[in-house]
Amino acid sequence: MKTKTAGGSGPEGFLSRLKESASSGKAVAVVPRVYAEFSAKALLGNYRAIREIVPHQAMIPMIKAGAYGHGGSWAARILAEMEGIYGFGVATLEEGAEIRRALGARGRGHKIIVFSGTTPWTDEKGWFCEQHGLTAVIGSETDWQQFYRGGWTEKIPYELKFNTGMNRLGIPVAAAASIARVMKSKRSESHPTGVFSHLAMADQPEARLSISQRERFIALRGELGRVFPGAQFHLAGSAGIWKNQLWGLKDLTDIVRPGLALYGIAPWESAPERGIHPVMTLRACVVAIHKLKRGESVGYGGTFTVSGTDEVNVAVLSAGYADGLPRALSNQGHAWVNGQPTRFLGTVSMDLCTVGCSAQTQVGDWVELIGPNVDLWAQARASGTIPYELLTSVTSRVQRIYG
Repeated sequence: MKTKTAGGSGPEGFLSRLKESASSGKAVAVVPRVYAEFSAKALLGNYRAIREIVPHQAMIPMIKAGAYGHGGSWAARILAEMEGIYGFGVATLEEGAEIRRALGARGRGHKIIVFSGTTPWTDEKGWFCEQHGLTAVIGSETDWQQFYRGGWTEKIPYELKFNTGMNRLGIPVAAAASIARVMKSKRSESHPTGVFSHLAMADQPEARLSISQRERFIALRGELGRVFPGAQFHLAGSAGIWKNQLWGLKDLTDIVRPGLALYGIAPWESAPERGIHPVMTLRACVVAIHKLKRGESVGYGGTFTVSGTDEVNVAVLSAGYADGLPRALSNQGHAWVNGQPTRFLGTVSMDLCTVGCSAQTQVGDWVELIGPNVDLWAQARASGTIPYELLTSVTSRVQRIYG
């Protein structure tokens, strides 16, 4: 389908921008061969839908990894003025600095929490956080000792991450008592702004590990909540939010950290959508069409060959693994062309891929590869991965259109 969207977005919008820039001498991108379009309306709608599920918790939207491939600065600016925003979650110091710059005055009062990039702790990271207004996360006992001895509790905002059973990053829960003893006599300004952990099996609150993590977090809150009355406690991401009643989030936490669901993808394959919609739509252009007869194949290695007596129409698309399509989608992936579902035929190559199509498909049509008509969990299953990887794999040569 030759996609047209309101407000001059979509591929046709590039043509008007080319004409407008011709007289000014500015260099702009040509009409794209593959593009990703991002919907602010969908992002805001998803945020509101999540708020309806957990109305009593504040929000830390996770915008790490470029907002899961959607554009971190764009997502932060869209969400910054929404009710209930406590702050934003990033993975690295560099991401945090980028978001702080992008928000400008809109970011006042919003924390930017660096969830993993401050481990292992160094004074250099402390100076970076201080310069860019970032909240450090202390994620090991050694980090805490260095952070405390360096006087950083008095210099920058910070949160304490505890290991309740996932066994990646986190201070041992057993160390909470000693931290409480050291800090209880300190002025409240030097206390952590937050205390949190992370769930390994959030979609399975009845699992043994989940029960253990919940019990440890309850004990942690009981011990540190008295010493740090101003600290915000948080534990759950998208899957935990979807199972919030079984986790008891209303009484257990002050904040939630939506990630995948914020971008319109259910947190596990069989999860109900609960009013969320995909924010990203990835489309590639049809650049050639072939009618293959019995015995003919397409692409490297001839991995798809027409059998039987019927002819097969094949559309060649201008997208490949250099654009972020996993090669594992070869003969497995799904697509949407001219209002109909179809599948990948043949091997995904660096710059091109091929899908089945109808006789009505024409060169210049646009085929949806990620979006509302393509189940991203099914796409991920077909390529042996998860939606997170598909979203964050869309490469820089894919042109972006922000609506």
